[in-house]
Amino acid sequence: MTVMKRQFYKNHKPNGDEYMFHLARDTESGEVFVIRQADYTVDGGSEKTMTLYEFLAGGGNRQNALLQLIGSLVPEAAPH
Repeated sequence: MTVMKRQFYKNHKPNGDEYMFHLARDTESGEVFVIRQADYTVDGGSEKTMTLYEFLAGGGNRQNALLQLIGSLVPEAAPH
């Protein structure tokens, strides 16, 4: 399985932790999903995979960033 991904959101916490969110696609199955990578200074990090539905159900800044990325993939039509 090969996964292509593009980061669309990054959050820095005051304690030094970072959270990065990627839009991802499995090139073999075509499945599209979100990967959340957490770089915990204490734990050493973690990664979570979720469906677009699961991710977008939360609402908030991260979800808005993904919607902006998706919107940027559609070219604007010339006015008629």
